[in-house]
Amino acid sequence: MANEEVLVAYKDGLQIITFNRPKKLNSISLESYDRLTEALKEAVERDDVKITVVTGAGSYFSAGNDFSNPPTEDMEGTLRKNLAVLSKFMNTLIDHPKLLVAVVNGPAIGIAVTMLSHFDLIYASEKATFHTPFSSLGLCAEGCSSYMFPRVLGKSLAAKMLYFNYKMSAIEAKEVGFVAELFNINSLAKIYEDLKSYTNLPVNSLMASKRLLRKHDREALKAVNAFELEELIERFMSEDFLNAMMQMMSKRSKSKL
Repeated sequence: MANEEVLVAYKDGLQIITFNRPKKLNSISLESYDRLTEALKEAVERDDVKITVVTGAGSYFSAGNDFSNPPTEDMEGTLRKNLAVLSKFMNTLIDHPKLLVAVVNGPAIGIAVTMLSHFDLIYASEKATFHTPFSSLGLCAEGCSSYMFPRVLGKSLAAKMLYFNYKMSAIEAKEVGFVAELFNINSLAKIYEDLKSYTNLPVNSLMASKRLLRKHDREALKAVNAFELEELIERFMSEDFLNAMMQMMSKRSKSKL
């Protein structure tokens, strides 16, 4: 049975992956991570795919990890099993040889932001925001952001985002070079037309340049990912995180009254 949480389409040399849980703000479940990993591997195997595009359905790009079903028994064992799924996805993302393009249609939170630092090109809606509220949840840097953010955002902005939950606007993201181009509803079609035109370029040439750009960081990123995930296990089992989850569930229950 197809995983409808993540849609995968192929058209005009593009593989288009869409986060498809709009009612849950496109939060990413374990099943979604598995499908994302499969889709990236499919793109490598298919000769008709020149560029992989990732976007979201509805108003959000993605709210990041789905925390709706936290483990209640054998917490460490369950966390290690769950984070192994995330690790597999991250390593597949790091190794992806074809161009990765994000079309960020709305707010991105947590892992949905940190994964973007591994993309080759990012387009963002003028309404998009980029938020990594790890410390407010009692967590820590993930998605190799401890390594990538200082390099792509600069030391100070990386610190504001990873330590102090700073929410970066689309305009600021473009100013610092994190985002290549902003779009609105009227210019979105042009983004895809541009991407379609890029598929006419020799894919082996594009892949060769990407190998050269990424080769010095690839193994370092995998090591960073492993370090971050070990730290995350500790943070997920901490009183800080459990208190944050209790507060979150309390707010949700009150909002339903």
